[in-house]
Amino acid sequence: MQAWHEPLPDGRAVELRATSRADGDLAVDGPPAELAPHRTAIVARPWVWLRQVHGREVLVVAADDDPGALAGTPADAVVTTRTDIALAVHGADCAILGLWSPEGVIGAVHAGWQGIEADVVGAAADAMRALGASGIAAVAGPCIGPECYEFGPADLDRLAEQLGPEVRGTTAWGTPALDLPAALAASMRRAGVVALSPPGECTACAEVTLWSHRARADTGRQAVLVWLDGAPGPR
Repeated sequence: MQAWHEPLPDGRAVELRATSRADGDLAVDGPPAELAPHRTAIVARPWVWLRQVHGREVLVVAADDDPGALAGTPADAVVTTRTDIALAVHGADCAILGLWSPEGVIGAVHAGWQGIEADVVGAAADAMRALGASGIAAVAGPCIGPECYEFGPADLDRLAEQLGPEVRGTTAWGTPALDLPAALAASMRRAGVVALSPPGECTACAEVTLWSHRARADTGRQAVLVWLDGAPGPR
């Protein structure tokens, strides 16, 4: 598991985690008796997770919302200012992000190529700014790399026109590929999000430590979690 601790100006801190196989399978449709202890071991508070649909819908969790009722909402991003819940997105090749602002607005984003094309990162950033965020920073969990991500020419041309030629890559066997980390970076720049930690290992290459749906048809999922700790100090 990767972990980040980001202090805020008011004395609180943002906690972020990117899980791996060692943290257990976090696929949202997994057996509840197995899923619950995996979640609790990472952070023992209610999780708001999404039924991810590869779009740009953003769930805003308000102060009086019931987290249990919101879990499983069809969306690809979730944002809040609450301190009593954890926000979660899941992946097994797609990019997964945790975001935060100095004001304590937090978010989590699932960004596959379709979500990036639909500007889900920009939609999440806009929703965070509507809650009072100024600057927005992000860390990314693992995603598939271009060496393993063969991609259709028409879709690749369209993404390159939208995001720039740097999204073009080549697979290890010499065919056109989407550079998903580069596409994510371009999307974050367009949204005014500062990337502090880009995706690490390629999910398809890391057979021992990560799940990959594309490379191995894995049903397991890793997750990115973000939550707020502490109460604001005096100003």
